Amino acid sequence: MSLGRLAKGQNALVLTFDDGPGSKMTAAVLSILAQSNARATFFLLGRNIPGREAVVRQIAEHGHDICSHGYDHLHYWKVSPFRALSDIRRGWQAIDKALGARRGKYTFRPPNGKLNVMCLLYLLVKRIPIVYWSVDTGDVWKVKPDRQRLATLLEQTGGMVCLAHDFDRSNESAGQLMLESLRTVLSAAEKNGMQTLTVSELLHAGK
Repeated sequence: MSLGRLAKGQNALVLTFDDGPGSKMTAAVLSILAQSNARATFFLLGRNIPGREAVVRQIAEHGHDICSHGYDHLHYWKVSPFRALSDIRRGWQAIDKALGARRGKYTFRPPNGKLNVMCLLYLLVKRIPIVYWSVDTGDVWKVKPDRQRLATLLEQTGGMVCLAHDFDRSNESAGQLMLESLRTVLSAAEKNGMQTLTVSELLHAGK
């Protein structure tokens, strides 16, 4: 079963954030989540971790899921399978280093949503959940600003796995729009009596 369908079955909003941590944006996201007593899932990009280890630890301390988005945001169809495998491992190592942990592996979201066959088999053998999304917020690419879009989609679908990004933006208005959309969709979830789950909670509910 797809995670999007599972989220609908659980009447749940599953918030996921890619490409962080950011020095400013991640802190702002954490603040909004805390105000709503909600938890989310962060797919960290390894190259953005050095210098922001404290942010990674803060994510963990607040009870959010920490997952991996690789290290260099490579397109795994456009590089060699061995380079892609190395990127996966480097991403895990960067998280472990920041947390002072030795977990060695983390739930994974492929950069660009693309996996080659070797990486797919590697993750399956390692029993690493591979996580996609059912709704893209458009906070990176969407041209027409619409802070109500996510709330509307949530009410229409009855549950979704939402893709957003918490890297620091050079365009502050784009970042503010994402934060406003986050506040709006959290309010809509509360209004409609919906759960806000992390990816690990959703996967557990599906067992």
